[in-house]
Amino acid sequence: MALLKALVKIVLGLLGLAVLAVAGLALSLRATIPEDHFDLRAPGPGTDYARPVLIFGATRNTGYEVAKLLRARGQPVTAAVRASSDRSLLEPLGVGFVVADALEPGAVRAALAGAEYSAVISTIGCMRCDPPPDFLGNRNIVDAARVAGVDRMILISTIGAGDSYDAANLLSRFALRDLLPLKTQAEDYLRDSGLEFTIIRPGGLRANDSAPTGAGILTENRTTLGFIHRVDLAELIVAAMDDERSIGKTFAAADTTVLRPWQ
Repeated sequence: MALLKALVKIVLGLLGLAVLAVAGLALSLRATIPEDHFDLRAPGPGTDYARPVLIFGATRNTGYEVAKLLRARGQPVTAAVRASSDRSLLEPLGVGFVVADALEPGAVRAALAGAEYSAVISTIGCMRCDPPPDFLGNRNIVDAARVAGVDRMILISTIGAGDSYDAANLLSRFALRDLLPLKTQAEDYLRDSGLEFTIIRPGGLRANDSAPTGAGILTENRTTLGFIHRVDLAELIVAAMDDERSIGKTFAAADTTVLRPWQ
């Protein structure tokens, strides 16, 4: 009987610790949205969108949503894709293609030299790739942009990279423990490149089929932890690309109406 009571006490103790751990994790997943937001300015009437934008990572997710927005306003878009990439979502949009794996420097240089691009956008990243493209691929894109004379680059990173590490929740730090250093390297490399850069760090990303809220914001506050729909993130990416005041800045992206990842 004494042994049974001891076992019950141990089990209850473990359950209590588990409850505390789950509660702590839930608290860490709550968004922290600062009041200071960057006031993005829309381009003026008659803005010329004739020059194309080159997107790495356009076949799905955030890059695809950016391509849709640019094509909707009539701007030419070229997607840099691998030979094996599925182009089925992009083809109906009238997107152009260049075959260029971001991990192959020569192919990336050829892609950037293929047209007079107004900007290059990189949304690439992969948790299961070996090697991951998060630093190596973005380094190749930065180097090729400099050679081709494409001054403007938008890099999509993540909250937890660089000086935003303390803002990331415990789950993100653990899940991205191998990638956060690579994303930090990519950010630093772009900052030191001399390009007209903007770095955007989203937190938790919602699926492409989630309805947009229109409540996405950019902020330079490094304590920001937020969640955002990919369609709303795409709106912010395009708006930042259009606003020259975003050059040289690193932003966190968040949705002011999404306080938990399961909302």
